[in-house]
Amino acid sequence: MIWLGYWDSIQENQCLNKTHHLVNQHLVVEPDDIQIDGDLVKAKGKWLEDNQRLQIYYRIKSFAEKNVWQNQKKALKLKVSGEFEAVNGPTNENQFDYRRFLRAQLIVNQVFVTRLSYQPLDSRNKLNGLNDFLHELRVKLLDYLGKFSNPLKSYSQLLLLGYYNPDYDQQIQEINQLGLLYLFSLSGMHVFYLLRVFKWIFTYLRFTKESYQWFCLFLLPIYAFLGGLSPSLLRAVFMSWLIILGQRFRVKLSGLAAESLVLIINLIYAPLLIFSLGFQLSYLLTFILLESRNLNQIQLGFKLNCYSFPLILWHTYQWNLLTGFLTIAIMPIFDWLIVPAVILGTLLPVTTAAMNSFLSLIVSIFAWLAKLPAELVFGKPPIILVVGSIIILNLLEFSKKKKALWSILIMAYLICGIIIRFPTHDEVVYFDIGQGDCTLIRRKFNQSLTLVDTGGKVFFYHESWRQRHSKTNGETVVANYLLSKGITRVDNLFLTHQDADHTANFSSIAQLIKFKRIIVPDGMQTNPSFIRRLKQSEVNPKRVLPASTLKYQQLAGLRLLHPFGPGTGTNQDSLTLWFKLENVSFIISGDLDQPGEKQVIQRHPRLRAKVLKTGHHGSKTSSAPEYVAQLKPMIAIISAGKNNRYGHPNQVTLATLRHFDVPFVCTAEKGMIKVYPIAGKIKISVAVQN
Repeated sequence: MIWLGYWDSIQENQCLNKTHHLVNQHLVVEPDDIQIDGDLVKAKGKWLEDNQRLQIYYRIKSFAEKNVWQNQKKALKLKVSGEFEAVNGPTNENQFDYRRFLRAQLIVNQVFVTRLSYQPLDSRNKLNGLNDFLHELRVKLLDYLGKFSNPLKSYSQLLLLGYYNPDYDQQIQEINQLGLLYLFSLSGMHVFYLLRVFKWIFTYLRFTKESYQWFCLFLLPIYAFLGGLSPSLLRAVFMSWLIILGQRFRVKLSGLAAESLVLIINLIYAPLLIFSLGFQLSYLLTFILLESRNLNQIQLGFKLNCYSFPLILWHTYQWNLLTGFLTIAIMPIFDWLIVPAVILGTLLPVTTAAMNSFLSLIVSIFAWLAKLPAELVFGKPPIILVVGSIIILNLLEFSKKKKALWSILIMAYLICGIIIRFPTHDEVVYFDIGQGDCTLIRRKFNQSLTLVDTGGKVFFYHESWRQRHSKTNGETVVANYLLSKGITRVDNLFLTHQDADHTANFSSIAQLIKFKRIIVPDGMQTNPSFIRRLKQSEVNPKRVLPASTLKYQQLAGLRLLHPFGPGTGTNQDSLTLWFKLENVSFIISGDLDQPGEKQVIQRHPRLRAKVLKTGHHGSKTSSAPEYVAQLKPMIAIISAGKNNRYGHPNQVTLATLRHFDVPFVCTAEKGMIKVYPIAGKIKISVAVQN
């Protein structure tokens, strides 16, 4: 822990304190560190001027240039200009911490390249030359494995070289969904097979045992590098390396001692790895395997499930009820069939077709099992429960009071599950969804769950080669937060109007969260873009409710103030919603413009709202002075993207708020904003403290 604090302070000192526009900087990029998604290049490289590693982003200008990047097989030297800045941390509760993920790889800064040119790579010293050679060799091996058909291609690239093929994302997600992620965390099993193969070859050729040992000591570190230096592979490789080294010099080293030494070295090099699920499962479950040699397959499967359960809940918030049974059946299949099938299929061409057919059968079984309704969404447990669970499981190894310990453990999870699912207070959550809107209204004990808008990006038509396949922030932010709170179903979804920054995430969220009812402004239900998103979401059109004040005064416990009649779903037709929680009133009006706001207060001259959600992301087209004056808000919430191209929030709007002494909080600066109404007063928490 002391080292982690010191190491983190060193990393912090390397962070750029602000965004710098730098020109003619030089980067060296290895070919296997390049990822291409549509027209976006993502790479890791060495910044020569500052002698540190960087995360690099570059938008490809043409299809021909994309081909150049895709066919890059050697180390690159680039002269670039762009925006250099520190990697940002998460801005929403329970959001994936990409900053910590990169810091574990010794990266603290990033660059958004605006202009680049290719330069000849200078003569490198022997160490850098060896580094380049191994990276280039890894690319050649990936190309070799890439010639096989799926699933052999993706399984071999993942298990043998540690490369995650985005084309096979669905199948990997199915494995994760079944709770079998630990199989890949223990994927160092193939190292055991490779060593056995080499030992057989050396024995067959009548080489000495010492020759075999020296060969392994030389080969294993190289293979770790070629395998992408993943935590599970490093553990397996260097555990084997230390044991063989001990044998060579007649020093008896147990598997547990070897694992402990590798763990210490790994944490000295990059202590933040301890926060990754793959690292945690790899070392913890290997420890269990080493200490449980006397257990049968059923007992071992049960034990592995018990130890992995709190860690998987902490990272994914859910558990598949089939996992316990699958562990018992799948572990020997994985160890003795899947891994050998991958190795045989890639090394012996005569077996390739048969091995690929076998793996296809396994994949189809995984897909079928993943579709069964066996997932239990628990929510994110507190860290004290995760750590406490592992401590109690260790105590169970030797304690005589097993029933008492099991009772404590089970009761702790039951109580924790109830607390997560049934909060004792109301809350309104304004997500930091970039340049968009998304708000969650959650009543205490989950009596009612209402989502207002979903956020999303404006879609522009591009050629097929430019299209990207990354997840939406609807999945990574909104759905992720809901699942972390144990929420799988939302009672009401209000889509205030048709704009993409309010509705584009609807279909992706609907794949993970069920909506009982979707409420839209009257007339928007016939909008072609909304109909397309509705089909993509697989939501029954009968659940869509067109709304206006002509039809409804109240919906889902919210008062409907606008629109006054049917329209087409434009900004001028935005739903305006007023509601009260614990004697604190709130108002949300989508992108309603100033004329619309004035009509609302004309119809409701006594309307007040303590919490004002400014219209249209703080644009000057909304938040009319008359509107703000009548509402008399205690605070204004502005949802806008950081450094957005529209200049939101507009200075005119901010001047209006200051004129009426209304303090404001903006998601662009503070990230997720949570408002807790308490007996007429307001408590606010933000995700970004600065």
